[in-house]
Amino acid sequence: MSGEAIQVLLECRRRSEALRAMGYGFEQIADVFAVYHEVSPLRVYRYTYGRTAAEAVALYNDLDPAGTAALRESRLYDYEHWPRRGMRPTARTVALFAQVYQTAARRLVTDEVYASYSLRDRQLIDRTDHRHLPAQQPSRAPSPVSQHVTMGVEAARDMVPAPTVQDCASLLRALRAEEADVKRRDLLFELALALGGAPAVILLRHLSAPEKDRLAAAVRSSTRVDSGTVEVIEKLTARCRRLDDDFGPETVLPIVNGQRRLVADLLRRETLLPGLRDRLTYAYAELNQLAGWLHHDLMDYAGAHRRYQEALTAAHEVADPTLISYLHTCLSGMSLHQGLVGEALDHIFAAQGWARQSVSTVLRSVHAMDLARALATAGRVRESEQALAQSRHFIDQPRSEADPSYLYWWSPNGVRKNTAFCMLAWGRPDDAIDAVERTLAAPITRKLARGEALLYYARALTQKREIPTAVDKIRGAAQITIGHSSGRLAESVRQARARLQPWADNKHVRLLDEELRSLGIIAGVSGLA
Repeated sequence: MSGEAIQVLLECRRRSEALRAMGYGFEQIADVFAVYHEVSPLRVYRYTYGRTAAEAVALYNDLDPAGTAALRESRLYDYEHWPRRGMRPTARTVALFAQVYQTAARRLVTDEVYASYSLRDRQLIDRTDHRHLPAQQPSRAPSPVSQHVTMGVEAARDMVPAPTVQDCASLLRALRAEEADVKRRDLLFELALALGGAPAVILLRHLSAPEKDRLAAAVRSSTRVDSGTVEVIEKLTARCRRLDDDFGPETVLPIVNGQRRLVADLLRRETLLPGLRDRLTYAYAELNQLAGWLHHDLMDYAGAHRRYQEALTAAHEVADPTLISYLHTCLSGMSLHQGLVGEALDHIFAAQGWARQSVSTVLRSVHAMDLARALATAGRVRESEQALAQSRHFIDQPRSEADPSYLYWWSPNGVRKNTAFCMLAWGRPDDAIDAVERTLAAPITRKLARGEALLYYARALTQKREIPTAVDKIRGAAQITIGHSSGRLAESVRQARARLQPWADNKHVRLLDEELRSLGIIAGVSGLA
């Protein structure tokens, strides 16, 4: 066997072990390798089991009870190279290899090779199936719902779905371009699998080699958790937030769920010093808050509520008033988006008491703004104006170490953008336009924030019956959905279009409808609400 062939076999052996640890069975692993390696099914299955040609031949010869089988390595290579070159295996040979690899014989031949056999041989291949044998089961098959005790209470932990066959094949291709060193590539493969698949490669680029090694050790449960491990988890969480700014929740949620699972497992299995456990618990709370936001952005309100509640449990354990207040603020914002104004007010007033205990002026500004939004929606204009003034006051204060990093996105420009929301609720479209124009004049790095600002602009213009300009703003927001997977943004675009229904025959609106249909945002004009 050439050095290159040995290298490929060793890579496949390590990757097969990593996939089995994720709950994959050998059949699924074979499907992954079949996409990635352009070789015959017979060789794919040898790669799947990580066997050398000599090992496969020995197992094959052992299966013949009469002792007449005398397969040699050179002949196995002939079979594996067919039909490009070499020799076609007999139907009986295929059936015996199906037993060696504990699969169905039909999976060991391509359609082209299968068609070349006689009817009798095809019948033998069709009826030979050894997938029922126990070794076919994955080494650690996932249960439908697993349990963990993290914060002293038992809570159902959502199963993080393993990446699909296509995802794994994409991951392998991405890693081939990402990393030349085979051992480092295998380590990245293991980490990316644990963190949700190919999208995690983008995230892992931000880790140094020692940080990747430290994280891999945590994934494998091979070392005790130390402060360095927690620092890596904190770093990845911060990067996930930035990744959401660029791509949206569909890309980021699998990665965050992989991290959530890892941290929950660490908290469950490790005996930690109190300070280190608090840091890890806080990281778990942050990850759940981020997961809640991502579910909310996908308009999965039940999933968002579940994650926010888990985050609250963890935040209360570490007694962090800033995070507790922020979580109630998040719950308020979600309720407001659903039109549940009373529920939104309940959460924002609950957040108020915790905000008073926080020393973060940025948190107080965020809370005051969400209070202003909820009060404005409820028609309580004067109180809303007072809360808005408080938000402006707090955001003008210098940032300090007391301000948590997860509020990096809140700024004076964010206050201006949300001022437009309040102005619209107060029935002051001209003031809303002024606030939005000042918002858009400043740099906006978060795509979702820009989309929201454009839609506030469109709403104000619609109220003023400036339809062509309103259409232009909606079009700008719709274009953002091409590269960002926010379900809320797409829904807000639909709502903005619905407000134009009285002008449905306007040529600008008709052109907008064509664009929205091409983007998959609307299926038709009728039924818009």
